[in-house]
Amino acid sequence: MRPGWLRGVTYRWVVPRSYRFVLAPKWVFGHLLVLAGAVTMGFLGHWQLDVSNAKHFSLQNFGYALQWWAFAVFTLGMWLRILRDAASGRYTSSGSHPTEPLPQLAEPVAYRRYVMPQSADAPPPAGDDTHAAYNAYLAGLNRTAGYADEES
Repeated sequence: MRPGWLRGVTYRWVVPRSYRFVLAPKWVFGHLLVLAGAVTMGFLGHWQLDVSNAKHFSLQNFGYALQWWAFAVFTLGMWLRILRDAASGRYTSSGSHPTEPLPQLAEPVAYRRYVMPQSADAPPPAGDDTHAAYNAYLAGLNRTAGYADEES
């Protein structure tokens, strides 16, 4: 069952009306730019294929030809996607902000400040009781494990 606003509305009436914006000058310029780029890429692919044939089927140039044609298809596909997104009305006229509000993000993560690494031979920083206690703990573990101190 169709919603109330779709009753009596045909596909032939909805689609052309929703894509009427593509005739605006800024969109026509985009159409021409994308079409010129795709045609240029198609010709570059054909040229690479000719170069490949001139070199008795150079696999590298054949790959370049396929790349140019893939770029052309990708360009056309992305342009159609841009048109579809613009027609759906999900974006404002500026195109940079969605019309629906963004979800609230979680609290920002507090990152530790960067601590420059120090040499193992360097003495611990003065006044760092936590570091001195940790070194004393490691020295005690070293003694109980039966290892001799490297300094003695």
